[in-house]
Parts: sequence; structure tokens; C-alpha cells
Amino acid sequence: MLLEEKIERIELFALACQVDGGPISSLADMPIRNGLLIKLTAKDGAYGWGEAWCNYPPRGNRARLELLRDPIGPTLMKKERIQWPNLREELEIELARMVIHTGEPGPFNHCLAGLDMAMADLFARRAGISLSRLLGANATQRVNVYASSPGVGEVDTLAARLHKAGHTGVKIKVGFDLERDKDVLSRFRKGDAHNMMLCVDANQNWEGQGARDAINALEEYNLAFVEEAIRADASEEAWVSLARDVSVPLAAGENIPSFEKFKEHVDNNSLGVIQPDVAKWGGISGVVKSGKYARENGSGCTLHYMGTALGLAASLHTLAAIGGDGRVELDFNPNPLRTDLGDLVVQPENGTLPLPSGAGIGFEPDPEALHRFCVLKEDIH
Repeated sequence: MLLEEKIERIELFALACQVDGGPISSLADMPIRNGLLIKLTAKDGAYGWGEAWCNYPPRGNRARLELLRDPIGPTLMKKERIQWPNLREELEIELARMVIHTGEPGPFNHCLAGLDMAMADLFARRAGISLSRLLGANATQRVNVYASSPGVGEVDTLAARLHKAGHTGVKIKVGFDLERDKDVLSRFRKGDAHNMMLCVDANQNWEGQGARDAINALEEYNLAFVEEAIRADASEEAWVSLARDVSVPLAAGENIPSFEKFKEHVDNNSLGVIQPDVAKWGGISGVVKSGKYARENGSGCTLHYMGTALGLAASLHTLAAIGGDGRVELDFNPNPLRTDLGDLVVQPENGTLPLPSGAGIGFEPDPEALHRFCVLKEDIH
């Protein structure tokens, strides 16, 4: 897919809103919900939307906006001809020395993921087809989701509330105190009349024998997987060893920054489930490649996501293209950037959401909402 016209305009929107009851984890609390949206417009008027990951720290969206303003945006706008899905990898190569110089591989990955998403949306809109069709998806109309990171202050009734809200699966944060974690999961299961799919996320807070002991202690609650039981950058040997010593499948992916690393985990059976994030590394192209490789080689693929409605819509299309019985993470905490930014169905039915209809991602921010939530805007042309 080749775009003959240059990108002539890049619009950046840093969004934020304060909430009561944001996600709480062993890593950090998130009382401020962030977003960074990217709109690319080509010389012929074709446009596309993307999102770069920035949910932490509280003003992380501003830092990524500055990287896109310079040097990433000008590098993109110098290109006379743009090919997707090769663009992201080209930019990774061209900007490699700058990444080393600044010491910011993560933020660069987030920005390039957002550009990749925007270019995929642009090409699909230009062709008048949905993103999932551009990616070669079949006729899937609904996508599996699970409720992510609900508060556990009233855990005894949580399962009933989730079921009433249309969910069939949930991820609960652990990694605090083991006795506390066991108590939360025990009380959740006692109130779970529908035997929901249950997974847990330790946010990298265990290590060594402690990780083994914790997972074995929580196994009785019939876990679908344990997310980030140890540090994402732990050696492959550490991941393989842990996977062999526990019976619950291990999962990770939001902090895995390359296809080669995903492939290594899949090939070594160290991850039963990979969890790439379309806004954090790889964009649409990297996640589809990683997800399809995992499915073809014995691992599951469930997409990580905790951002705005835009990236959620893109995630639904992406998982539809990857296929399989994986799920998209659906934040269960208050976030107006997910619910009030534009027209997107976020209320599941029987654990599924409809694939957004229309060309491209099938979502466009409402101008009034975009203005209301915007804390910083930049226009590069």
C-alpha cells in the first residue's frame, strides 16, 4: 500500500481528565486518565487517527507530544512516498541513533505505534473499508473482551456486578500482599455464580521463588493466566524456568518492545498468552504480526489496552484480524476519554463488543469532546 502524496499536516492532541476511582495496582495509582491522539493528513486530503500510549506518569502525554513535534514529526513529513506497513520499521531505523542519544526507547516506541495506527486508519479510510478488512479479517462482527482492573472494595458482590454489566471475564490486580491477594480472589469466587474467566496481574512485582510461591498459592482459584508475574525485562531463562515450575499460563506483552522478543517467548513456551498493545509498541502492524505468529505456534493472543476510545476501537479491529478466542482488555474504571470522547459502544453483551462499523478504525473523536479534554495541542505543517 503506497501513498504517493506526502503527509502535509500532523495534529497532536494531549488529553487528560481527573477521575475518582482510577485503576489501582502494585505499580502505581492512576487518578489522572491521559491520552495522546495523532491525526495525519496527506496532501490529497486523506487522513487517519492514531493513539500513543501515555497513561503514566500523569503528564506523560506532554512528553510524547514533544517527541512527535521534534524529531519524529519532521522526519515523517520529509518522506515523499509512504508505504504501510513498512513505515514504522523505516522510522525505527532512521531514528535509532536519536533513541540511543536521548535514552528514551519507550516513548519513541509509543509515538511510532501511534503513527503506525494513524497510517493504517488513513489507508483504510482512503480505500473506503474497515481496518479489519484492510488487515484481512473474516466476517467477524463481535470481539471478545474482559473487564480490567475493577476496584475490589466490594469484592463479595463484584462478580454479580460484572455479570450484570455484560462481562464474562475479569482481570484482578494482585502483587500486593499474598494473604490479601488470596482473600480477594477467594471472596470473588464465592460470589461468582457464573464461573467467570479470571486472570490476575502482578504488575512485575514478584521475583524468583516468591513468584513461584505466589502463583502456586493462587492456582486454586482457576486462573486463565497470570500477567507480568516477574519483570518484563527478566532474562528469557528466568521466564522459561518460571513457566516450567507453575501450572497457570504466564502472560505478558505490554512491555515487550519487539517482534523478535515476542517470537522468543513463543518459541520457548515461556508465555502461554502474549498481550501486545497497539499504542505501546508496534502499532497495528507489529501487533498483528506478533499475534498471528503466536496463534500459529501454540500461544494465545489477548490484547492489552487501557487508553481512550480511539485505541480501543483500533484494538477491536486488530484482534478481529488476528483471530482466535483471545480478548481485548476493557478498562472497568471511570474514564471519560473512553466513554465520552465519541460514539463507540463500550457496554459488552455476553462478554463481547461489536466491531466498530465504517471506514478505517470506525471511530472519530467528537470535536466538542476533543476540545473539552485537550490540555495541549500542536499543529505541524
